[in-house]
Amino acid sequence: MSNAEQSSESAPRALASLPEEVQLVIEDPTSLELRDDAAQLVVELPVQSFVTVARKLRDENRLDLALPHATAEQIVGLFDLDGWDRDRLAIPRAREWLDRIVDAYRESGAERGRLVDLLHDTDAEMWILANAAATAVAEIEDPDDDEYRARVFEEMAALHTWESPDGFFIIGVPDTELGHQTKRVIEAIYTDSLTEGRKLVSAIKWSLHAELEEELLRWRQGRLADLGFPEWEEAMRLFAPLAREAVLGEGDPNVERTPPAEGPSLPPQLTGSERDLLRRVMRHLDDDEYDLRLREFLLLVNELMAAQRFEPGDEALQERALGQAQGTLNLAFELLLASANLDAVSPRGEDVDATVDLDFLAGRVRAVGLRQLFRFGYGPLAKLRKAALALHRSGQVSLDAIGSLLDRPWGPALATLSRWYPELPLDGKAGSRPLRGRADLARATALIGEAGALAALSFAAQGCAVDPVWLNRVDVPAQIRLGDLVRTALIHAKLPGSSTAEGLRPLAPQDLLWAHENLLDERGRIVAGVTEDLQARLDAMGVGPRGPALAEVLLPRLAAELAGLEDRGDGLPDLTKVGGLLTIQHVGVWLKTRTG
Repeated sequence: MSNAEQSSESAPRALASLPEEVQLVIEDPTSLELRDDAAQLVVELPVQSFVTVARKLRDENRLDLALPHATAEQIVGLFDLDGWDRDRLAIPRAREWLDRIVDAYRESGAERGRLVDLLHDTDAEMWILANAAATAVAEIEDPDDDEYRARVFEEMAALHTWESPDGFFIIGVPDTELGHQTKRVIEAIYTDSLTEGRKLVSAIKWSLHAELEEELLRWRQGRLADLGFPEWEEAMRLFAPLAREAVLGEGDPNVERTPPAEGPSLPPQLTGSERDLLRRVMRHLDDDEYDLRLREFLLLVNELMAAQRFEPGDEALQERALGQAQGTLNLAFELLLASANLDAVSPRGEDVDATVDLDFLAGRVRAVGLRQLFRFGYGPLAKLRKAALALHRSGQVSLDAIGSLLDRPWGPALATLSRWYPELPLDGKAGSRPLRGRADLARATALIGEAGALAALSFAAQGCAVDPVWLNRVDVPAQIRLGDLVRTALIHAKLPGSSTAEGLRPLAPQDLLWAHENLLDERGRIVAGVTEDLQARLDAMGVGPRGPALAEVLLPRLAAELAGLEDRGDGLPDLTKVGGLLTIQHVGVWLKTRTG
């Protein structure tokens, strides 16, 4: 196996201790071209930082600035973080990196033999397995057997073929860029050493590829653990909440004070904006403690990625986990301040007054560490997740996905809050963001409460008493929302001659025309009587305080649908253009089967 695992050339270091020149390389890798000490600076890069630099240089087609100077440990890290899809080797990416490596060595004029040295110092199995897929190899036992050669070339007619420089093999690869990458890698190794080229091709032909991949994965998992990416089962311990008392004590003396591995190098603003409590508390620490806790924070980000099964090398997911760690620690700090009567956070949870007792918070960081504080901050998130899942499991708000029956913003909120790491949905667009403080916590709690109130309003006897069977009678159940049922029930309750004993029924064109003429005021808004009816139903169920929030979403949509009715040509509304309500258009199949 590789020597990179045993390498002690690059010791763990914190971000703050990195030389300024190395930081500049991370921010602008192309600056290596202007430096005489480029080789030394590349070697100084921590593994994850090297991967970031390599990706940037790949985009600039300047990998020759870094790859020839990289250590075996850095090259192995490149494959670990950018050559796998979960537990399977990503052949196209791994092969591309090998092609880039041999190209960079050639462009830099590396001494003969250095490429072969790299092959042995890294995972030789990676070079074999990455080039084995779709590669055909035939051994030439008799160099003078032209008939055999002709037969092999004929059998490989669909492939791009060539004879190895030593005359031992005929090799065929698909006539694609992926195939030609393998050809360039094999030829580069042969150029460096005929003996090693022959060994590589022979291994491609005879190795058991499944065993190679299993062995590579096992070594990769160990190296990722050294970088702070533990196994999933271990990482999930991060989501075990801690009580307040656990972080107000002096911490566990048996817990090792120094994190065991290096973290990635990221900009100083990784601890948040200038106003964030996390960043202010970190600045309140002395230099040694700052270095220690910054490294702990970076390892916490990696552990958070592992717990959510994020790909270790995915920079976008790393940024997401970074935001989650920032938000949860800020929440933990706000909760500690509130419990100690030192709360100085604005209602929006953004501006923290200068009178905040940073000594108190810094003392908690020194005593128990950021990981324990994260688990304390996760406690309220775990309760949110439990509440969201309980509502989902009630069977009233979900069909094909969590919260699929709920209108916005409650449906997306229930879906994002039910994850192992609960988040708030982004307003007006896809995606979600971490909860960053007590204000976000209150918002998330309100969203779950409002979603529960909407479900009760839809089906409870004191509410709209909708028969759940209507969910199965709709032609496209995935398109129905509880808000559609509630709006329909509110119209039905006002229709002349209607009776609550009849239960909900789909609206006909005449019903919509009547609602348009009688339930909108002169400004196109829903009349007060409908709003009062909605509030009365909520009061009867004991969820009256949720009324304004529900009305703010449900009634404007009702007004928009009634105001936007289109004439189908006979003076009646065109039901094919109506949404947000349950009409006979939406239950056409059921009506046909019922009437025969």
